[in-house]
Amino acid sequence: MAKRRILKKDIGYVAGDLFTEVLVCKLYIPGVDADKTDILMSRILDMQDNFISRVSRPDGKDNKKLVKEYYRKLRSDLQEEIDAIAAEIGSLSKEIKE
Repeated sequence: MAKRRILKKDIGYVAGDLFTEVLVCKLYIPGVDADKTDILMSRILDMQDNFISRVSRPDGKDNKKLVKEYYRKLRSDLQEEIDAIAAEIGSLSKEIKE
């Protein structure tokens, strides 16, 4: 139980950091497309809700092997989503309107 709680907190911290990065880009980098930042912030919040809800519902609660595989897949999916969002944040400053 405690590890699920820690995982949920970690997801929240990562989502908060990503959200802050997008907000800083929106507010302090001139020329950044506000619509793209709004969409990206919405995506981050949706990602947080999705993964926190997935933490609470593992498949095959009686089979430890299935549970372990479920959390391994959850972590890899989370890392892929974080990498994709981070790439989009990086591209925000490159696509400055002129």
